[in-house]
Amino acid sequence: MPAALLLACVLVVGLTACKEEKKASGDVAKTVACVNGTCPIMGNPIDPAKVPVSLTRDFKGRKVGFCCGSCPPAWDKLTDEQKAAKLAASMTKPAK
Repeated sequence: MPAALLLACVLVVGLTACKEEKKASGDVAKTVACVNGTCPIMGNPIDPAKVPVSLTRDFKGRKVGFCCGSCPPAWDKLTDEQKAAKLAASMTKPAK
């Protein structure tokens, strides 16, 4: 039970920090179009036509967008198989 509570707290703090970082980002001027409508790491909706360049990664010839600055480094740690699965899932989820 304590482990589940700790995990829940970490997720809440992570989501809150992710949203705050997104608001504070002054990088909006340089945006690119991405193939996904939700973040493949956090699952948050993104506008695929207006993702800041700093919140993107190239994967197999496609531009992948993320919701905040914490997500691209998490993406970088995944294997190609994990990236492909998360990208596929983020492209099939309806935007919230």
